[in-house]
Amino acid sequence: MCQCAIKAELGEPPPSYSLSSPKKNASYTIHLIGSRIRSIPTIFLRLTILLDNVMQTLKAMRKMILGPSLGQLGSIAGSRPWLWISLSLLIGAMSFSSLLLNPPKTEFGFELGYTTADAPSILEMRAQRDFFTDGKEGNPWYQALFAEPRDSKKSMHEGKEYNELKAFYRRIKNLTIRYDETLGKDITYYDLCGSTCNLNELLFTTEEWSFFGMKYPITLLSYVFLSYVSNIGKHFYHVRTDNTSKLLNANKAMLVFMAFYQTKEVKSDLTLYEEVVQYAVDDYNSRGNSSLILTLHGERGMSSAVQQGMSHAFEYLGYGVALSVIVLFGVLLFFSILFSQLTIFRIIFIWICAMVVPLLAFITAFSIYNFLGYSITPLTIFTPFLALMHGFYTVIMLTHTWLSDSELRRDSRDEHLLEVFATCMPSLIVTSSPAAALIVCLVYPIANYAAVSFLMGLIMSFVIVFSVFFFSPAMLIICPAQDFTPLPTGNNKEVVKPTLKKVESLRDCYCEHVDRSKCVKVVAVVFVLVLLVVPVYFGCTSLEGNLDYRQLLRPDNPRNYGVHLMSDVVWPTWFSIMFFVNKPPTFSNPREYGRFKSMIAEIEEIDGKLPSDTDMVWINDFCRHTGTKPTDDSLNMTQFKSFIEDFIYKSWKDGVKYEFINDTTPVITSMLHIVSFQGTKSLADKARLFEKCRAITNKYPEFKTTPFDTEIGFADIILQVPLVVAVIPLVSITTMFIVSTIIIGNLSVAILNFFFAGLLYASTIGTVSLLEINVNPFNAAFFLIIAAMSPSYTTHFCYYYQQAMRIKPRAAKRDRMNEMLRKCFFPCISSILCAFCVFLPCMFSDIDIFIAVAFTNIVFCILGVLIAFCAQVFLNMLPDMFTGTHWFCSPQS
Repeated sequence: MCQCAIKAELGEPPPSYSLSSPKKNASYTIHLIGSRIRSIPTIFLRLTILLDNVMQTLKAMRKMILGPSLGQLGSIAGSRPWLWISLSLLIGAMSFSSLLLNPPKTEFGFELGYTTADAPSILEMRAQRDFFTDGKEGNPWYQALFAEPRDSKKSMHEGKEYNELKAFYRRIKNLTIRYDETLGKDITYYDLCGSTCNLNELLFTTEEWSFFGMKYPITLLSYVFLSYVSNIGKHFYHVRTDNTSKLLNANKAMLVFMAFYQTKEVKSDLTLYEEVVQYAVDDYNSRGNSSLILTLHGERGMSSAVQQGMSHAFEYLGYGVALSVIVLFGVLLFFSILFSQLTIFRIIFIWICAMVVPLLAFITAFSIYNFLGYSITPLTIFTPFLALMHGFYTVIMLTHTWLSDSELRRDSRDEHLLEVFATCMPSLIVTSSPAAALIVCLVYPIANYAAVSFLMGLIMSFVIVFSVFFFSPAMLIICPAQDFTPLPTGNNKEVVKPTLKKVESLRDCYCEHVDRSKCVKVVAVVFVLVLLVVPVYFGCTSLEGNLDYRQLLRPDNPRNYGVHLMSDVVWPTWFSIMFFVNKPPTFSNPREYGRFKSMIAEIEEIDGKLPSDTDMVWINDFCRHTGTKPTDDSLNMTQFKSFIEDFIYKSWKDGVKYEFINDTTPVITSMLHIVSFQGTKSLADKARLFEKCRAITNKYPEFKTTPFDTEIGFADIILQVPLVVAVIPLVSITTMFIVSTIIIGNLSVAILNFFFAGLLYASTIGTVSLLEINVNPFNAAFFLIIAAMSPSYTTHFCYYYQQAMRIKPRAAKRDRMNEMLRKCFFPCISSILCAFCVFLPCMFSDIDIFIAVAFTNIVFCILGVLIAFCAQVFLNMLPDMFTGTHWFCSPQS
């Protein structure tokens, strides 16, 4: 074996990567005499000696373990290339077969797995279910029907428009869903809704008894010689009233449907019911003589619309993959021109093998993921593109390293692969080290984020595995290096490659300019400070979770209008939160009732709270019935029985749970208190409002009060997702720092690499946050991908700059930069270009959430290039003593 191969095994780069110095690395000695003492403070130097003595053993271990292992890995892969290629393809085939035999499950709902096990919303949703189902198991189902007059001058609260809405509502509640042969009858909504069948009946009763017109939002009802109060605020929107609050015009009306299902059959019936109602709505709207325009907003319709949007977006993702593959071919073609190697057929074969690597990595990783019982979720949508970007990045680096010195003297082909691995594999290991952290993050307390993190870690790991045991042997076969070339003699003339010569000239000019120009250094420092202040501080601190469902839909999808009505009309005007009081006070006890009133008073102080007379709670009607006030010290509960059995107030039996002792004394076991707010415009607003409500109810634990809304589960998802994109990336980049400290062997360079990798991720997140791109469950996984890819932008520059000092201990900074760029500039910029193209076509899609992902990727790539430049400048600015061959400081430099 030639001498260069032996040195490669010892962890030293081959002579082809040297700085043309005849001197070899030698063990260092530290002299505490002469000018050394005067140039470095004695205490600092003694500390350096102590640290170097401690690290000497670790350094020797690294040379004995890391260098030979990586070098021998290349030798092993190159000694039997066909064997390793066959094994790799066999593993891929077995993985694919396992997916065919055990198809993965899909779970695109957000009911479970997106919050911690102790998230408040879990208890709150259970409280709602238990209240309406008397403790039975069940899941809620919702549907909303909106109506507006065709003639904008008409109103929904009276006349023909109101009568048509009422008649349509009665008809759809009795529509046949299906015929049940077991029961021998038609199934209708009444067979499914249980205790929630009459949610809208109060509106129709109110209109029937409002002889002098309705007031908004509270109207007075007259029945015989009695008067009652009814809240109609949640039913009418875009209203116009006079000075006495009399309702003059209501442009929109809403009716709500709710049910709870315990079985898949009931769930299927409810889905079918929504379909039946949608047919009825479409038929009604198609009639020319109808006076209303109806809009149905439900789960089935939204799911179908989201699927259409995803299908559309995936077309553009496919275009992105195709574009990236074409760019990869262009990169390989450029390499062949640069190094004057490779025929077109060899380029095509290497190109095909390069595409196979991410495919094998993803299939193998996903088969393990599926074998362990994990499902396909919205978070896994972007994981194949991690395989693509990281796979192309790795094979481009290996190809460039292979081609750059393929004509040098060596004894065998596998020896060349040994040198390639000894040269670039250490830095590739560092860039892949986030995989270990991502796999460990399987213990993260939010199940679906832990699962996707685990999948991403597997993908990155298998990219390295198949790059080593599939692509490298294939490259060795397709583009074999010369086994032996004669030593040059004086008569030999060096063949100068014209393209490479131009590149070297430009590189020399660039390195000279960076090394000497103070302006370049000032610009780099200022740019880093700006990133730290603007995107990192202001951007990251303003990052919040949010999601507008219209981001998932195509602009021309009719479901957008239903989302608009709910998000832009209902929520800002009349957003109701249900407070389930699971352990009400004894209302006849002044102390307990006083505490309860204090809790309600604090809720009244929340910003956006509507007046207390809009609250829907039995206490208000009970006080009207008894002639008392809710603010009294206590309530006379002896009249509760007459109240709850009253003709109009008996509807409160669905809003308060009670039992009687001796048929006279009531005990309120649980109750519903509905509070309304205005100004709520987004899920993020809802989440903040829920947090305020929880903070108040937690101060009164004796009542076991839980706030609830249909979106409360998603609100917790929104609240917790920013922590996900902070904790997992922090663990990932910290792991990279530990590995880079070991492999690079220099603490200062490793810290610099850690700083810039973290800065790249944080500044990307902060920049898109300032541009009002929020994090949500759909793009959270992409942010994790950014964190995993961040080290790739700076690690190679840091590693090769530091390694240049090992080759030539007293190399000038300019020469170190030149050697660094010669080894990694083109691979890094080519990889960034491939990653840039993957999501570029999505910028032209119609789905906002994919446009946001594509824009985030563009920001990430641009900032990555700029930060990589800053890393080069900062490396040049650091004193040689901190970037030398020693772990901490090299006094001899």
